[in-house]
Amino acid sequence: MESKTIYFKGLNGIRAIAAILVMVCHIDQQIELFFLPHKNIHATGMAVRAVDMFFVLSGFLITYLLLFEKNKTGTINFKKFYIRRLLRIWPVYYLCIVITVILIYFNIVPSVNNLTTSLLFYIFLMANISYLLRINLPTITPLWSVGVEEQFYLIWPYIVKKTKKYFLFFGAFFVLGCALRIGARYTLNELVPVVVEFLYSFRINIMALGAFGAYLVYSNHNILTIIFRREVQLIAWAVLLFSIIYQPIHIRTYVDSEINSIFYLIIILNVACNPKTIFSLENKVFNFFGRISYGIYMYHMIIIYVFSHIYIATNMVLNYYAIVFVIVFVTVVSAYMSYVYFETPFLRMKKKFMIVKSTNKQNSDV
Repeated sequence: MESKTIYFKGLNGIRAIAAILVMVCHIDQQIELFFLPHKNIHATGMAVRAVDMFFVLSGFLITYLLLFEKNKTGTINFKKFYIRRLLRIWPVYYLCIVITVILIYFNIVPSVNNLTTSLLFYIFLMANISYLLRINLPTITPLWSVGVEEQFYLIWPYIVKKTKKYFLFFGAFFVLGCALRIGARYTLNELVPVVVEFLYSFRINIMALGAFGAYLVYSNHNILTIIFRREVQLIAWAVLLFSIIYQPIHIRTYVDSEINSIFYLIIILNVACNPKTIFSLENKVFNFFGRISYGIYMYHMIIIYVFSHIYIATNMVLNYYAIVFVIVFVTVVSAYMSYVYFETPFLRMKKKFMIVKSTNKQNSDV
């Protein structure tokens, strides 16, 4: 079967922005480990919104590739899809778990009372459930979002294969997620709050929003003429900039992800597919950070806790910005080394199972 190369410019820039935002916000959240006060009271909210950006991007790219495969071959090869996911996600995911267990054993990072139960949730790709039950391990708390994505991947290829009315289904999936969250908030918040929390964290409808965008691009839908308008782009970028400098748009907690994610989708579609995008993220710096973004996301909390242990043990004294610099520097170096020497061999294996070829600039599969 002939393969085709697909390359969306600027997606590494989106990955870079999201990963760096998560890292910097988490450093601020954990700055008390260094006996310093927080600088950004909205860091938690921005970290969550940055993860939403990852969710939208993941839904967009995965769905586009599935649509391409289905149209080209008449079906979807589930085996190859899941092998690609395994080779991309699992090596670093399980490496972080192993590192955390070693650090706990040597009392370098904190543990939890139900350690065995917590680890089982992580091992079986249900880190979001561990987070929900408050038995998440601090050094690998970010893995909750990987759990959500892996659960999304369990169902999404089958949905894309069986679905024909993509516009209606993807849009309905997104709206239904909003409706469920709102309904649960007003009917179950007092009776079964854990269900409300689960629906809040289980944001596969945000990935369905990315899938909706993928269909718009794949079908060259007329809606793109509106999304590509200059004023629409400016509004979306203004929302993101406002979120970073001040605070993310907040209307109601249970729909904030959906509202902000609509603007993120507009940015993604313009950066990746609009030849007249007002802001291009296609450059060497963004491409570099985008390639190592998975490592940045996965390793930064481990590095925060390890550095705080060294900081206390050595009676080190640094100001806020020096601590941020050290953690960011070590995280970036670690992510780069991981990408080159640990992840790349698996990515090379992954190419054998691709329907779509990748370019040197960016993997065709997230």
